[in-house]
Amino acid sequence: MMTAPLIVLSLYLIHWLRNPLSALGTMNEILRWGLYASFAFLVCFCALNRVGRQLIIAAWSILGMFLSISALLAVCGVVELPFAIAYSNSSEVSITGARLAGVMEYPNAFGAVMAVFLLERLFAIAAYYERPQKSVRMSPAGGCGVGRESEKTGTEYTGGGHGSEKVSVNVGDGCAGVERREAGSTAAALLRLLPLFPYAAALLLSESRGAWLTAACACAAVLLWKRQLIAPLLAAGAAPVVAAALIYRQLARAGLAVDPLPGLLLLAGLWAGALLAGLWLCRRQRSAAGSARAAMLALTAAGWTAAGTAVLLHVRERITGPSSTVSARGLFYRDAWRLAVEAPWLGRGGETWRSSYLAAQSRPYVGSQVHSGYLDILLNLGFVGLAAILLMLLAAGWLLAKRSPRLLPPFLVIVLHSAVDFDWSYGLIWLLLFWLPALALSEYEQKHQSANTRFTSISLLTTHFASANPLITHSSSLNLSPSYPRRLFITVACSLYLMLFVLSLHSAQGERYYRQAVQTVDPSVKVDLLEQSLAWNPQSPKTAVALSRLLTGEQSVSILQQSLQYSPENASLNWEMARRWMYSDDPGVALYWIRRSIQLDKYNSVKWVKGIEGMLMMGRKKLAEGNRMEAISCIASGNELLREYRVLAEYEGSKGEQHNDRKFQITEQADDLSRRLSVLASRF
Repeated sequence: MMTAPLIVLSLYLIHWLRNPLSALGTMNEILRWGLYASFAFLVCFCALNRVGRQLIIAAWSILGMFLSISALLAVCGVVELPFAIAYSNSSEVSITGARLAGVMEYPNAFGAVMAVFLLERLFAIAAYYERPQKSVRMSPAGGCGVGRESEKTGTEYTGGGHGSEKVSVNVGDGCAGVERREAGSTAAALLRLLPLFPYAAALLLSESRGAWLTAACACAAVLLWKRQLIAPLLAAGAAPVVAAALIYRQLARAGLAVDPLPGLLLLAGLWAGALLAGLWLCRRQRSAAGSARAAMLALTAAGWTAAGTAVLLHVRERITGPSSTVSARGLFYRDAWRLAVEAPWLGRGGETWRSSYLAAQSRPYVGSQVHSGYLDILLNLGFVGLAAILLMLLAAGWLLAKRSPRLLPPFLVIVLHSAVDFDWSYGLIWLLLFWLPALALSEYEQKHQSANTRFTSISLLTTHFASANPLITHSSSLNLSPSYPRRLFITVACSLYLMLFVLSLHSAQGERYYRQAVQTVDPSVKVDLLEQSLAWNPQSPKTAVALSRLLTGEQSVSILQQSLQYSPENASLNWEMARRWMYSDDPGVALYWIRRSIQLDKYNSVKWVKGIEGMLMMGRKKLAEGNRMEAISCIASGNELLREYRVLAEYEGSKGEQHNDRKFQITEQADDLSRRLSVLASRF
């Protein structure tokens, strides 16, 4: 599993050396996967020692609470997040006109992340309350983290090397705090239940049908396997889900716009009620037997049913009615598959869809994301890269199923939801994907390590890495010189990190100068800043386009030609080149670049009109110079472009307005150009 990020990184490096479709996009992917690989190794290393386990557990909890609470506070107007709420006038996108997006600024991805955190907590609590436990020890990690929550009872061990004091360890509780002797510690129980309500509320307010469906499927899949978790899971989640449904109905009516004080009071009241009711249900379910247990099960099931009914009735039109988003994604997938067939084995490098979707689209939709992580990988790295990702996911799923089945549902949410949305465009999703196996490994290590083996493993870990640390000395019995494979690994890793550092530095500096240039009014200063930006990052198409517009003649063309070497099929670069040649004396070259730029962006009415106008302008110029043959050629080329434009627009118009997001049609300017071309042609 750990080799997959390195394989993907290596594939992007190969593309970067082979002139990919977008050098900038490939470099961005190299930097991203360098981060992912580093994070994967870091969390797995942390999972092997006690302090590291506490860190990754606490960090998981802090991250989940931050994402959910910040989003809910933004709804209440307490925290200002500019794009925390996504607004839409289409009932097919949002039944209320507003959806919660949080700091991720995209409701579907935010909903998927909240589903991941919610299912992790639900199954952790269900595993804890599955059977009575003898003792409770709360992890010092802090917060309501993942921790070690399982059905196992507490154990005792004697610490080796530090006295003979017996320490009671309960591997079933992962919430922060101090050690308790009673299994029914109210503080510990409340801490376990604390995150459920904000996670559930944020998930519902995102109004992400995909996140809801994948969460339900993931729950069903694991509960069919671990049926003993059904009752405790229903008890743990009933109250928080009911409270979340209530706040969803309340805020949905207001369009996610409430005054701070009433909003905070509503949030705090429902949260407190969910905590107390959830604690009572969990304890009653744990201690009840016979008919009382059946009654508790019926009560919790009724709570889940009521909450689900309240939410589904509110959004039934989006669920049962026709969905333009579903059909639009079908278009994305078909176009992406046709594009993938052009380079099936190794793909075309990083950000392939974003760089070529304008040329590949079969309808004039707007969509720089392919809305499928697997298709995105296929476009970038072909079947080789996709196979590496699938093997990594299979290995991670097997590890979770064997070591910590309760972490399998959140993992399945990521795997399933990424198939129908662009979750993998967010670095956070990949970090969570690598985080979950590390948590499972941490849980397994803590569960099976006694005190002696714990200290022994730490000693072995120190011995293993001490040879790379010149500050640590050992006895002569230890081999001070690392083996050749280890030296090779360290050398390659250091070289890779140095390369990534240099790439990120150049990219950051180029972006910094570009932003300064955009904010500058003085043209001479702007040119100087853009030249510095391009010197730091010559692979940036937007910088080359901005600089070429401030230069004239050969300088402008030279800048564009150099940038086209890094992004040969970039629509903006090709159009800028066409614009430059339209003011030249070579109509043949101008026509070539016009056709090439239109081929890369065929549903752009402005480019069609400007291209036709350019040929008309060059025809008049040639006629004024007395060159009748070239003037006739320019007019004929303009008429041919106009004919092709009409045919394409009429064909697109026959399909209806659906998916015509770019409003591609014959414009009044095109009709005027047709008359002007006819007038000019009549002079011959």
